[in-house]
Amino acid sequence: MTTSTLTPTATGASHRVDPGPTRRRYLVPAVLAVALVLTEAFNQAVTPFIRHDDWPFLVPENTAGVTSVAEHDLYEGRWLNHLWWAVVGQHGTPTSAAITYALGYALLVAGLWRVLHLAGIRPRPLVDALLGLALYASAVWVQLLYWPGALTASVLVAAGAVWALPWAARSRLRFGLWLVVSEVCVVLTYPPVGVLLVLFAVVLLRRASWRRVLAVVVGWVACFALGVGVAYLLNWIGNDYFGIKIAYWRNPNPLTSWDALVTNTGRWAEAAATLWAAQWWVAVVAVIAVALGLRDAAVRPRLLRLLAALAVAGGIDAAQVLVTGVVTDSRGELWTWYVAVLPAALLLVRVTEGAGGGRLRGLQSDRVGALALALLAVGGVLAWRSDVGEHQATRGEYAAIAAQATRVGPDGERPVVVVYMDPALRHSREGGIMAGTMRMAIRADQDGLLPDWCRPAECRQLIARAASGPVVDLGRVGNGPHVVGVLVPDPPAWIFDAETTTMVGPGATSVATAR
Repeated sequence: MTTSTLTPTATGASHRVDPGPTRRRYLVPAVLAVALVLTEAFNQAVTPFIRHDDWPFLVPENTAGVTSVAEHDLYEGRWLNHLWWAVVGQHGTPTSAAITYALGYALLVAGLWRVLHLAGIRPRPLVDALLGLALYASAVWVQLLYWPGALTASVLVAAGAVWALPWAARSRLRFGLWLVVSEVCVVLTYPPVGVLLVLFAVVLLRRASWRRVLAVVVGWVACFALGVGVAYLLNWIGNDYFGIKIAYWRNPNPLTSWDALVTNTGRWAEAAATLWAAQWWVAVVAVIAVALGLRDAAVRPRLLRLLAALAVAGGIDAAQVLVTGVVTDSRGELWTWYVAVLPAALLLVRVTEGAGGGRLRGLQSDRVGALALALLAVGGVLAWRSDVGEHQATRGEYAAIAAQATRVGPDGERPVVVVYMDPALRHSREGGIMAGTMRMAIRADQDGLLPDWCRPAECRQLIARAASGPVVDLGRVGNGPHVVGVLVPDPPAWIFDAETTTMVGPGATSVATAR
């Protein structure tokens, strides 16, 4: 890779349609600010909904009701997340973590957008704004917002890697170093982010030879494996276990027989079908963009290289399921959003690289690309508003219950709060998650004191008076404290949708460390 590889003039880029560096300097932050509001990401940042298993990364060690961060090292290889927790996470608050995550994500999107500009994709301002909004409003990424404690380190690592990519791509030595450092760091924080790095690196290569592109993809796979090896080694040093343990609830099925292969193949096929059924509109946009791109001489060479990289990403995802039986949850399939966004963006190359304005079946490729980006931007924004809105509604409901239950009484003291949930729900995955979320909401209003589960007599009273609402005043027994009971609401509908295919959580890693 040489400097000329990245220079727009080297490919004959037309500056006639380029808004220019100065105008872009204002366009990028303006679009990101609008995206923050349109998607309701701002609400999640300032009043965050926190998933129960994110609390270990937000509180000090040995806090009641949460697991140890060190346990995540053994089961998930989260060593850099552990470091982030030690230096930053345990000293902050859920709000500071959510704000940092939101800023880190905006920085990452700005970096991805910059890479596309340097790759020669420089449409007029309106289409450029759609491009930025489509990059931001990933209908997959929105599902990660509720783990800011665990995932902030990953988004900052990804942002740093993306911003360093153009510098690294100017020489083979730099690029090799960039691959090693960025991919190892990504594996030690959140492996799915690593796929973005190789996809955007391939796009940045423009018209590089197939040999060079394949070398980059193979190098990325090797660095991915190196990152896994580093995680194994750190677990050996820190936990006396060489590898990453897979928890039983992830339902692993190691590839030890033909029957295991058949079972794991079925799991992968079912998960893939579920994923694309939920994102059918993204798939439709992707198919159209790819079909038109392959018929366009200006787009075809770059699109084929991108498709090769996407095939490798999908292949690794399939391989980890076949080998371990552990299915990656849909929120870990970050690359699937870019199956549509990047081919649509490449359709804009026809104009920016002066390939003529010829029509394809009556439509110019750049116009189809702009329309595709508009559909992705609108669909992505609606997906964010729906997902964040549902979580915010639950957060508001739980916060109101916690505030009512912990209200200071006439005697000037807070009551003792106990919690009840139907045992059948409490021991289910969805019920356990929401019960933990309710208890942590109460804990936040009790100066860090985690409420206990009710005793049998208290539980019977709560069940008998359930019709009165989720907060029940149980009074005093003798000279004992004033007790208030909380009935945990039934799990919301969104938790069942979110956990339907969950075999690997937001911070989890299998043998291949893919989530």
